[in-house]
Amino acid sequence: EKKMIFIETIKEFIAKIKGLFVKQLDVNNDGKLDKADIKALKEKTRDELEQIGRDLGVELDKRLSKSKLITEIKKINKIL
Repeated sequence: EKKMIFIETIKEFIAKIKGLFVKQLDVNNDGKLDKADIKALKEKTRDELEQIGRDLGVELDKRLSKSKLITEIKKINKIL
């Protein structure tokens, strides 16, 4: 029973983290990341994309192109 409680606690924690990520990047407030949200990322500067990465706990290298930075953010989304 303690294992089940621990597992449920971990699941809730992961759900909260994913919720924070989606809220930050969800420009049309539909609760998921879609093409409109990715398009909004394309309009951000490299500095802004780097800050988004930091907010998510990942250090992005702003020397990369914007498309590569966005790809990294997409990868983070798949993990969460």
